[in-house]
Amino acid sequence: MTTEGKLDRPLSTVITVPDPDNTPFSNHAEQGGTLQWRTESHHYPEFEIRFQGANPSNADTDLVLKGSDVQPVVIRLNTVGDHYQYTVRHYMKDGTYKETGPVVFIVTKCWGCPPGRIGG
Repeated sequence: MTTEGKLDRPLSTVITVPDPDNTPFSNHAEQGGTLQWRTESHHYPEFEIRFQGANPSNADTDLVLKGSDVQPVVIRLNTVGDHYQYTVRHYMKDGTYKETGPVVFIVTKCWGCPPGRIGG
């Protein structure tokens, strides 16, 4: 996908939370877009996204967001930042869990967005 032309909205990102035996990844998204985590693991059907410190959505610190194989976690990216960090806590059906991370990502300004719009 190229971004040579002007975009009419911020870039959004979807992160699939893998089975914790695989290495998670993350990189960047744009202010005003959304960030979504989902899992396709049958061994770990529920998960938590656990931010360490600041998060890109609101002023809360150490935010914990719960998701599952039927309910992804989605947040609006309101704040530009270069070092958002989180771990993923993967829950098995019996309630035991495995934690992966930390994962670091950035939120940049939406360079293709019209001035005056969020991210622009």
